[in-house]
Amino acid sequence: MESYSHLPQLSNVQFDLSKIQDAQLRKTKPNRGKGYTAGNSCITEVLIDNKPTKLLLDPGSPFSCVGKSFLKTCAPDFEDQLLPIDGIKFNYESNLMKALGISDTTVIFPDINGNLRITVEFVAMENCSSTHFIFGNDYFIMYGIDLHNNKDR
Repeated sequence: MESYSHLPQLSNVQFDLSKIQDAQLRKTKPNRGKGYTAGNSCITEVLIDNKPTKLLLDPGSPFSCVGKSFLKTCAPDFEDQLLPIDGIKFNYESNLMKALGISDTTVIFPDINGNLRITVEFVAMENCSSTHFIFGNDYFIMYGIDLHNNKDR
């Protein structure tokens, strides 16, 4: 995971797609019809407001969020601390999500080379059944974070 700045990151990579002869074929692959078994979870242990908890790294989610019931286990009085959220509709898989407000948190990603501390505003959702915080694409872009999947995870 790398963070370059607090500003949105712009991608301006120029690839010559007409030259594909030098594209190497990767030989490591699962058995035919078993590709779906090769994936792994992107749930990681982090500190949120100095408490250890699980966080799903989900660049496919357009926004960072947390379910009401899970947030209540982490911060029982969270409803008194929510920032207001007005006039925004959230959808997930064509279902309307009911936003309760914004939970302003500090997230620390522990790392032996130096911890990464960032501020994240999670949208607290009434009807989200997730059992962890969801770190969405909004903050991947904002902090310039890239996921590098390798065998040394």
